[in-house]
Amino acid sequence: MTPRISDVSERGIKASAEATSYFAAVIKLNERLWSPEDPEGNIVMSIAENRLTVDLIKDKLQSNLSFPDSVFFYDNTAGSAKMKSAMIGLLQHTFMKGLKLNPDNVTVSSGCGAVISNLIYCVTQPGEGIAIPAPYYPAFDFDLTCKNDAVPVAVHLSASDQPYDQQLQAASDEYLQTSGKRLVALLVTNPDNPTGTVYSEQHLLQMLKWCVQNKVHMISDEIYANSIFKPDCQFTSMAVLASGAEEHGLNPEDVKSYVHVIFGLSKDWCASGLRVGCLWTLNARIQAALQNVNAFYGVSGIAQHMIADMLEDLSFVDKYLKENKRRLGSAYDTLAGALIKAGIKFTPAAGSVFCWVDLRSALSQPTWKAERQLWEEGFVQRCGFIITPGQASHASEPGFFRICYAIVDHETILQLVQRLVGFITKSDAERQQVPLWIKKACMQKAKQEIEADPTQPAKPAFE
Repeated sequence: MTPRISDVSERGIKASAEATSYFAAVIKLNERLWSPEDPEGNIVMSIAENRLTVDLIKDKLQSNLSFPDSVFFYDNTAGSAKMKSAMIGLLQHTFMKGLKLNPDNVTVSSGCGAVISNLIYCVTQPGEGIAIPAPYYPAFDFDLTCKNDAVPVAVHLSASDQPYDQQLQAASDEYLQTSGKRLVALLVTNPDNPTGTVYSEQHLLQMLKWCVQNKVHMISDEIYANSIFKPDCQFTSMAVLASGAEEHGLNPEDVKSYVHVIFGLSKDWCASGLRVGCLWTLNARIQAALQNVNAFYGVSGIAQHMIADMLEDLSFVDKYLKENKRRLGSAYDTLAGALIKAGIKFTPAAGSVFCWVDLRSALSQPTWKAERQLWEEGFVQRCGFIITPGQASHASEPGFFRICYAIVDHETILQLVQRLVGFITKSDAERQQVPLWIKKACMQKAKQEIEADPTQPAKPAFE
């Protein structure tokens, strides 16, 4: 037998790669965050998280901490009956109104990342492609490739070009020609991450028809469906469209096989730490597979019981969603107003927790290298803030950035824009100057290292 050269498998080595290109910078800047008491602290607005209404969730969960003995024992690996029923009730009460849903068609997992990974595990072979309208959520690349060896394929759809189904067919033909593999799924986030826009029913229907007619899995990530804060914006769930299969000239059995909807608590419900993601699908074979696969990704019995209790209180659900949308809209308006005042272009958003800003004019050259330099040397190292670089989201060209505004308060949003504007309006020579607050941080860090071990030279504050 040939001896193993490494103590870690190829899978393990692959899994050890960073999930996103900016994760290390997030960890570093999180060590010292901005506050009115620490005006030289860092600002981190690159995490897709909603913290604006966590007080209502916390109070509600703490108001009822009783639970039965059954939560301590094994339960259905796809989720407890109480939890699945509560999730169905939430869907029918909010963005899937009018549908008759069956709790048996829901699988509850430890976050939507687990849901996506497990679903892709069940529908792809290694090397097969997953089309994703770009720009898209940066961590999708890791979610699809870490265990499954699927291939994310960025597709830049244009609303002013050909219909979406024709654009998707062109992307499918190109992938088949270049890789010898086919596109087996289309993964769409609606409302969108990173732009905050909402797909029209017309475009969703074009995507649905192309998928079903070509036997491609239509995966609709609707984790932000209850975070639409513009009252005039119309959201349509893919499940609602799929329910009218015959009306749209589609085979109902094919629709059952190829349409899947993802949703959860991380974004709409300020509860990313509770690790609750769900999949709705009518595909019985996928349900059977997930019944086993999900045994490794279950949510604790106590968490399921407490969350189900909360969601069963529909008066609280209405109160919470109304207030959460109000706070999201207020935070977005604060950011949008500051950007408009500063003359910075951005894509108008209707939902989710993102703003997609256009900083192409701040690049030294229209290249990805220049974008990385602006982000790393300018924003992170010199200005002490982090937003998501467009390359991580597979932007069509350099110079776009994602701002996650629901993770901080209004004052921090304004501080971010102030730092951003203060830097991009400087001359190239001024940009090269190290700000005083960074010099102080370097000196303080060097002093601490010398005091800890006088025999060792101090390391640079930013490596």
